[in-house]
Amino acid sequence: MSRVGIPHSERLLVIVGPSGAGKDSVLAAWRQRLHGHDVHFARRVITREAHASEGHDSVDEDGFRHLQARGELAMWWQAHGLHYGVRRSELAVLSRGGWAVVNGSRAHLATLRQQAPHLHAVQITAPPALLSMRLAERARENAEAVAQRLARRLEVPVALELCNVQALSLTVDALHAWWLRQCAETATARA
Repeated sequence: MSRVGIPHSERLLVIVGPSGAGKDSVLAAWRQRLHGHDVHFARRVITREAHASEGHDSVDEDGFRHLQARGELAMWWQAHGLHYGVRRSELAVLSRGGWAVVNGSRAHLATLRQQAPHLHAVQITAPPALLSMRLAERARENAEAVAQRLARRLEVPVALELCNVQALSLTVDALHAWWLRQCAETATARA
């Protein structure tokens, strides 16, 4: 199935980074600060069993292909032997002037930019030793899968890179301040 453009991508924020960098923790803490803002955190569809460390819709591969065939997915990618996607309905906030936040993939970012040329990408990183420790703590994969994730090195152009090694609140402060500037710039461009 061909990919369709994503309108209003100037308000699409894609968070990327290596597994274990703390993207879910940063997003959860940031979400608490966004009262009064029209921001939707897109729920992903993943061909993986549901797990307490991540909220997503779990489907099997046939179910995933069915969603693609019916045109229900706005974006999709593969990583680590799994299929990931975001339903079109999860991006509806863009058409009403709000923001959509997607926990995305570095490897998929170039393809996504073709669909959504004005998106904002933020990368959350951490040193390899910390990534290894965090992946082991979440106990979602075996040692071989963790080693494969750690070996994956992808450099992608992003608007902001945050190294998530300090207090979570400081990382969230930096993300929030940057995002508020983007909101102001987007509003100015529309005026």
